[in-house]
Amino acid sequence: MDFEIVSREECEVVGDREEMYSKLEQDLISQVKMCMTNRTYFKEVGDVASANKFEQMAVHAKKDLDAVRNAFKRKDPVPKFHYETRSFSRVVSNTDLTDNDLELTIVNGINYVVKNPKDVDTYVTWEFPFPKDAPTVDKTAVVKDSNNPEYNASFKIVINPRDKTFQRVVKRGGVKLEVWIKGGFLRSDTKVGTANVKLAPLETQCEIHDSFDLYDGRKPVGGKVEAKIRMRNPIIAKQIEQKQEKWLVVQF
Repeated sequence: MDFEIVSREECEVVGDREEMYSKLEQDLISQVKMCMTNRTYFKEVGDVASANKFEQMAVHAKKDLDAVRNAFKRKDPVPKFHYETRSFSRVVSNTDLTDNDLELTIVNGINYVVKNPKDVDTYVTWEFPFPKDAPTVDKTAVVKDSNNPEYNASFKIVINPRDKTFQRVVKRGGVKLEVWIKGGFLRSDTKVGTANVKLAPLETQCEIHDSFDLYDGRKPVGGKVEAKIRMRNPIIAKQIEQKQEKWLVVQF
């Protein structure tokens, strides 16, 4: 981790003795929680060294917290302290998924352009282009009486991220989403539009989450569908996230 000392003006705590002790206590409690959260995360992704590092940081923060509380009870003056900006890297991973899971979530529809926006019943069908000879397909439940429907439908797709065919599908393919209006008695369903979610970002990141415009062929028809695709890890390279934390250092 890198450390950067912050100027005194940036960390000045203004207030009486009780307010300053309360501020120190709350900051140290936050640090303990952050350390334990990161410890759990790194343990789940198999980074034992980083998990141990955050566990030790939590131990030190807890000791400082106990010392601050005891000093307050003894009516000691506020101890000297300063803040540091600590930078560290974190490998992003969806640890609730296995390596062979791909999760597709159809979140909602946004401003469908339809004749009867307050009295329209819609659903979304989807097609995932793998396996190539038998693409995976499914659909959401019908949501009634809204052109801004909340689907919140999640689907698990079995994949093999090391399979070359699957990797080519991710590189060049996409998930097709079709929004349909449910027909009534003796009336067939009507398609509102189609959206295509490119899979290529999954080569270097483990989640795609965005809203996608609806088209009729190449013609935009208005409205969007929000969708999210998650994998445990990206296919080609790890996704590294840089984090910075303002860290309280108490000097007794």
